[in-house]
Amino acid sequence: MKKLILFFPCVLIILLAGCGTAKDSVAHRDGNLIITNYASSEITDITITHQGESVAVSKGAIQDTQLCYFTIDPADDYTYTVSFVDHNGEEHAQEFTDQFTKDTRILIAVHCTENVWTMDYDK
Repeated sequence: MKKLILFFPCVLIILLAGCGTAKDSVAHRDGNLIITNYASSEITDITITHQGESVAVSKGAIQDTQLCYFTIDPADDYTYTVSFVDHNGEEHAQEFTDQFTKDTRILIAVHCTENVWTMDYDK
């Protein structure tokens, strides 16, 4: 029984370790831009860029419904690009434009169907 009690916190810590931190812009369970990987294959090097500059980076891998949280400063008509590297080492990117506030969360879904990667808003 004691082993089970120790096992579950370890699993939880491993699952939450899907996102790394860079420039203090990535946080677990907090943020207004949330990327969810719905593919069974992992993605890494999730990067948010704005006007050609990197705003946030997570080198950690996420897969199979794992999440990565980013905090973007409040802004209107904020155009940014989400990019990631798939399990084959290929980079994928998609541009979005959104309103960022402290209370609004933007949800982005990553899917892979028949080796075709797509990103769109999550529901």
